[in-house]
Amino acid sequence: MLQHTGQILYNILLPLLLMVGFGTLLQRYQSLSLETLARVSMYLLVPSFLLIKIYDSDIPWSEIGLIALVFLIVLGVLGLLLFASGRAVRAPNKTVAAVILGSIVFNAGNFGIPVAHLLYVEGGTLFQGQPDTEAGLHVQALVVMLSNLLVWFLGYVVLAVARGGRAREALGIFKLPIPYALVTSFVLREIRLRWFNGADFLPIVASFPLRSLSGALVPMMLVALGAQLARGARWRRWREVVPIAFVKLLALPALIGAVVYAFGLWPWPGAHLIIGAAAPTAVNTLILTIELDGDAELTGDVVFWTTIFSGVTVAGVIAVVTALGAA
Repeated sequence: MLQHTGQILYNILLPLLLMVGFGTLLQRYQSLSLETLARVSMYLLVPSFLLIKIYDSDIPWSEIGLIALVFLIVLGVLGLLLFASGRAVRAPNKTVAAVILGSIVFNAGNFGIPVAHLLYVEGGTLFQGQPDTEAGLHVQALVVMLSNLLVWFLGYVVLAVARGGRAREALGIFKLPIPYALVTSFVLREIRLRWFNGADFLPIVASFPLRSLSGALVPMMLVALGAQLARGARWRRWREVVPIAFVKLLALPALIGAVVYAFGLWPWPGAHLIIGAAAPTAVNTLILTIELDGDAELTGDVVFWTTIFSGVTVAGVIAVVTALGAA
């Protein structure tokens, strides 16, 4: 566990925190517009990111459906429980939305992918039933795709309803390019797999700008997180942050573990689904919260502190899962 903790802290958390620090410094001395950053991300970077990531994926539909069902069951039940709890204590709608997103939307990309690389490629870890180390990266790619679909659709719905108090507010997502980018990406993916034997057929005039914009999304989100923290996040909101961090980093992986066992997915690919769900709250929840005028202060705190705590908790989850299911 100590080895995994050190690797995660040095190879994953430190680079992320440096990017957050750059955003903090910029905000202090140059006064960034977070609303502009959010709009550039929502209308340009996110559609490009989703289109390229889904277009490049080779994951079969049967695997997508089964793993998606596991996440939908756990995240749906957990989200409803958190919503009911927020209503019971009469918390403001924006706070309830921040609690739900902070608890169920995880950083599968710029956190989860390096963790998978350290675990399988560098660590050579194999679980019972896992064919090879590359299979771990294959499952993580699916987790990334599902996580992004979750935040940009469910996340938008949760925040939109919290803002307007009416379900029809959620229809505003169709004013964004995200749904159309998703449909386009799945169509292009099927064309690539069926008619081009998996080869990239996009012309350079489309591929280069899309891939460049896709690569800019994560740095932009980390800079925005640093800028939000510098602009006045209330560091003493531990009453909300600590329970959210507990649910996200510990309770969610445990619930995923129970469902994968019930579905007969243990130890593979269930072991990696548990590890993937242990990642901290996704940075893109902050971009979405800023765009929809949600509780950006609480969201920024949750993203930051779950990322800090995850250096230890993710290593602990990996230790437990490997002890129980390693080949």
